[in-house]
Amino acid sequence: MTYSFETPLQEGLRVVVPLGKGIRIGFSWKSSACLDSSRTEKSLRNLISVLDQTPCLTEDLWRTVQWLGAALPFGIGQVLKAACPSALLDGQEVKPAETTPSISRQAGTPSFCYYPRESDRFRMYTEAIEKNEKGTLVLFPDRERLKSFYETLPAGLRESSCVWPVGGGDRLWETWQAVRRFERKIVLGTSGAVFAPLGALSLVIVEEEADPGHQMPLFPRLSARSVAAKRASYSGASLILGGTFPSSRVLLSSAVIASELPKGRVFFVQSPSLSRSGDPSFSSSREVPLSRKLLDETRRCLKDGRNALWLLDRKGYAGELHCLECGRTILCGRCGGRTRWHFEKKSGECLSCGEEIPWPEVCPFCRSPLLEARQLGLESTYQAALDHFKEEKQVFLLAEFASMGKRARKELYRELGQKAGLLLGTRSLLGLCRNMDVGLIAWLDADTSNWKPDFGARAEGFRIIWESCWVGKNAETRKVLLQSRRPRQGWQIALEAGFHYFWNQELRERKELKLPPYSFLVEVSHRGEMLKKIKDAMEQEGIEVLSGIRAADSIQVKVLDLGKLRRILEPFFSVKNVSRNNVPRLCVDFE
Repeated sequence: MTYSFETPLQEGLRVVVPLGKGIRIGFSWKSSACLDSSRTEKSLRNLISVLDQTPCLTEDLWRTVQWLGAALPFGIGQVLKAACPSALLDGQEVKPAETTPSISRQAGTPSFCYYPRESDRFRMYTEAIEKNEKGTLVLFPDRERLKSFYETLPAGLRESSCVWPVGGGDRLWETWQAVRRFERKIVLGTSGAVFAPLGALSLVIVEEEADPGHQMPLFPRLSARSVAAKRASYSGASLILGGTFPSSRVLLSSAVIASELPKGRVFFVQSPSLSRSGDPSFSSSREVPLSRKLLDETRRCLKDGRNALWLLDRKGYAGELHCLECGRTILCGRCGGRTRWHFEKKSGECLSCGEEIPWPEVCPFCRSPLLEARQLGLESTYQAALDHFKEEKQVFLLAEFASMGKRARKELYRELGQKAGLLLGTRSLLGLCRNMDVGLIAWLDADTSNWKPDFGARAEGFRIIWESCWVGKNAETRKVLLQSRRPRQGWQIALEAGFHYFWNQELRERKELKLPPYSFLVEVSHRGEMLKKIKDAMEQEGIEVLSGIRAADSIQVKVLDLGKLRRILEPFFSVKNVSRNNVPRLCVDFE
């Protein structure tokens, strides 16, 4: 939006402007000297007032916001909304920050820290922070890892540190102002902390940079790792990327290799076939595929007084209802997405649109009553575990472990401290390894094609299983068991050869298919006629359109030039043509 003012304004100042019959708070951006005269032929409305004497955002942060707004196809406005606390956008007073030391040096080449054990990486991060006298930003993919690192910091560093709050509210606003005033020079946080207004930023650390937890949960779903790297380049800061497993971009631009292999600790087991219920390797009365090796290793682990984890990334009773008569799978009637079924609730929920679906008595296609539950989930697996381990009396179903409160976790740790137990849940249970001794981690379905329907499934599957070999206490004596329909084949071989072997194979295939990191993969989501218009506009420009992961509500495109995509999408984001809740949702995958 273009407005007039008596004198040119410095970029990045908050201004109050008229919009329609109301007023809005925005940021000054381009001066009159930068404007195309053809855009100013009509009479312009005047700014109402200027709220700031100096820009609220640091210079490197403002340049990062501008880069994102220009590079990505959703504009600078959406980026500013993600980068600023709501109080700042509401016009709350911000006192001018004291002048902080400037950084004159050029940004150097990123350094890498890919050691399998957290303790080794945390020690190196701490040493780097102690040598740095100016602003430091450390990003983590989750609060669990952040807390573990914070507890290892020396008292002196803790005094000058702050943990960036999750969400909004008064606490975020107070922390934002304290960091801006340089009362805290070290910021630790998850993805939202990448926009912390640190003055004189001279060190940026991204832990587990390949973890998808660095992607911001809200639209426009920016990658905090990519933002952090660009911000480091603008501020002249040193950049350290680390973790147990590198991303494809790091592997492509560096020579990092696995410094240690989990030799002799990884076991590959054939998943029992559900159609062979008479086979001695299959002994569950509830037809859950539990191999004899899995049961034996679990008993041995519990007998040794160590806890065992069974991990399955399928909540509910089953991930699929299949008709034995016509062979079709029952999907969401609203969007055609995959459905998670709950036996106790007698219903299912669509994983794409969230639609609740009653458990069908007959097949909706052929009316046959012969329906079979497949891809059995945690609820059914828990019942099978109880059948096999009744005597242990310590079998826990922790499907919602990630959202458990402090009191519930404390009680769980107390129980497991008295007697070892078998715990069932999703991959989030790996956080337990930091607080207790885990002797066995068993992946009940290591076929990553079932984990998520996108090109990154193999990399994400390998990353999380590789991490399970090293995370937490006593990892050197822990066994990791993979139950799979194709054991020790494909990407699984790399668990014994190292992540560099995995990426060499994976990148070769991605290059042939022109997938990230050799292109950008953009998903466009919307319900209604607009999505069809967007698809038609892209095809007219010669862009191949693929089905998105949200079935009928999304499409995907592979592009080398985000600028071209931005030009195609611009009309669909016009203020005149769309309402606030009627804009397309975009997700850009660099990885």
